[in-house]
Amino acid sequence: MNADFTASREGVGSCCNGSRKLDEERKYRSVLEFHRAAREQTVTMVQGLSQSQMDFQPEPGKWSVGEVLDHLILGQRLNLSYIAQVIGMKEAGQRPVLQLSFTDVDVSIAYLPKAVLPAFEVPFRAMNMFLPSSVRDFLTRYRLVPAQNAEITTPRRGRAADELRNDLITSLKEMKVLLESHQHLDYSEMVVEHPLLGSNTVTGLLRFLALHEQRHQSQIKGVLSSPGFASST
Repeated sequence: MNADFTASREGVGSCCNGSRKLDEERKYRSVLEFHRAAREQTVTMVQGLSQSQMDFQPEPGKWSVGEVLDHLILGQRLNLSYIAQVIGMKEAGQRPVLQLSFTDVDVSIAYLPKAVLPAFEVPFRAMNMFLPSSVRDFLTRYRLVPAQNAEITTPRRGRAADELRNDLITSLKEMKVLLESHQHLDYSEMVVEHPLLGSNTVTGLLRFLALHEQRHQSQIKGVLSSPGFASST
């Protein structure tokens, strides 16, 4: 898989605030590489799996590897659409801040019922104002606190193995094309806000996607090592 995200972005730097912009550029390129490497690792993990291995469920109600991959693909494309929206706002001369609610993305934590999420929008937004980014990153990366995926990213069971592998690569390339075609813009000015997921610039969203992918790589490893997996070939 080859999706080089590290090309320089001409036009972002300027004589004013040059140091800050240079720092943002370095951070952006570092996160792009982190994102690319996480996806490459996922592709490597599932490269040789058969269809029956992709569909194997370690327990009733638990996701198969194929379902985990489809969830990652759906999440990637969902966030790609959000980035496209804030880019469009910026180009239209609007304030590039996209505010999402639990109605848009009903992701939840632990066993908090989704039906009550709207009542927690204000408390969660307030909490995210003070929650250190390192803590949010930790909770995203590690599966210590259970999470309920948003309905819009619920995976489709039984998708073809080769189709899933191709979509992993294609969705990454779609992100590359979008970002490279707008690299004259300052992505640190564009923000996507969500009550639970916090306030993220484009760079922050890419970091979230990479950490989220690593979280699910741990889930994939658990399926691959579960009893009965080897006999599912």
